[in-house]
Amino acid sequence: MITTKPLSFYDPAFYQNPYASFQRLMEKGEIHYVKFPSGVCGWLVTGYDAAMKTLTHPNIGKNHKLGNAHWRSLASIMPEPQHTTLQSHLLHQDPPRHTALRALIMEAFSASRIDRFRERIALIAQRLLEPLQRAGECDLIADFASQLPLLVLSEVIGLSDKHRIQFKPVWCKVVQPVGPNDVGRAAYIGLLTELQSYIDTVIVESRGGDSDRLIVQLIAAYDGKKISRDELTSVLFQLLVAGQEPMTNQIGNAMLALLQHPEQLKQIREDSTRIDRAMTELLRYDGAFALSTWRFFTETTQWLGATVFAGDSVIVGLNAANHDSAQFGCPHKLDFAREPNKPLSFGYDHHYCPASALARLELEVSIQAILEYLPNIQLACTDRELRWINAVLARGLLALPVRYTLGASRS
Repeated sequence: MITTKPLSFYDPAFYQNPYASFQRLMEKGEIHYVKFPSGVCGWLVTGYDAAMKTLTHPNIGKNHKLGNAHWRSLASIMPEPQHTTLQSHLLHQDPPRHTALRALIMEAFSASRIDRFRERIALIAQRLLEPLQRAGECDLIADFASQLPLLVLSEVIGLSDKHRIQFKPVWCKVVQPVGPNDVGRAAYIGLLTELQSYIDTVIVESRGGDSDRLIVQLIAAYDGKKISRDELTSVLFQLLVAGQEPMTNQIGNAMLALLQHPEQLKQIREDSTRIDRAMTELLRYDGAFALSTWRFFTETTQWLGATVFAGDSVIVGLNAANHDSAQFGCPHKLDFAREPNKPLSFGYDHHYCPASALARLELEVSIQAILEYLPNIQLACTDRELRWINAVLARGLLALPVRYTLGASRS
């Protein structure tokens, strides 16, 4: 029987090692009533099979309008007009509108097109890493992983150099809203206002540009009345903001895993034929999306042994599913030979991440570049000294201090 008294386990120990908590939950069942840090009470699904069933359930939607009053008061708290103009993107849409919006960006993120950016991404990585060589130590998050995603994204979606330079990294923090009574609420609204103004400027100044640029294509879709202004602004918001921090986190998580497993690091360095399977395993081992975004049953449903009322929030534990021993033998082991290996790191079904090919390529190129330009790299702190982002959905490091052999800059 599922208890309706919410569990609360989000504390420093959880962020340090969420997999221990996920393991305990999976041993108790597939669905759990949980109190999240915001105060929202909802249902957390753990286990691989349960996750797959939930992600494909025909009566689950992602539109915020489906959420109940409790959820809207604590989680759906981005104020108007920003909530309307910035929250109509793919993550908060259901078919058929989701299908139409997704179709507009799929070609730009297709595997065949993304692979053409390999050399360009490698050059960007080189330019970020070469200045670090002589120092012998750095913070891989601040000095590399937090900078690379915007540079790469600008190339892929066609963000001009002017607009790239104008983009403020702090704007990415708006995906972590603060409540109406939070002392940081005014500053948060200020960031939202700045970001919306920036996106409006990008739209005005990009209209009529090179039609090969995704940004220009999206503006043309709006001008052709295929999408609304709110949808245009929201999709650009999702591309520019939601597309950066997860990549930063994934590079950091993957590099930490390799630094903690020197034999696997050696395998990647010495045998490039392993790289594709290695990327899949690194994504499974410690993914940047710990949990999925919110979902809601459209009607009261008996699900996995619990009564989930219409409008209750449901979240899928992606990283929990990726460490389910029923699906992955020795799940806490980093194993590049793992077979089969089909993690849920990018979600599943029609909400599978459309930019997964870009994410995999960025991760692959970044790791190879780090190992090349920062030779003999080692972790420069203890595991206990690592600090993790205090976020519900995301899994990532605040800093990743490393040391490496001094090297001269390459010509």
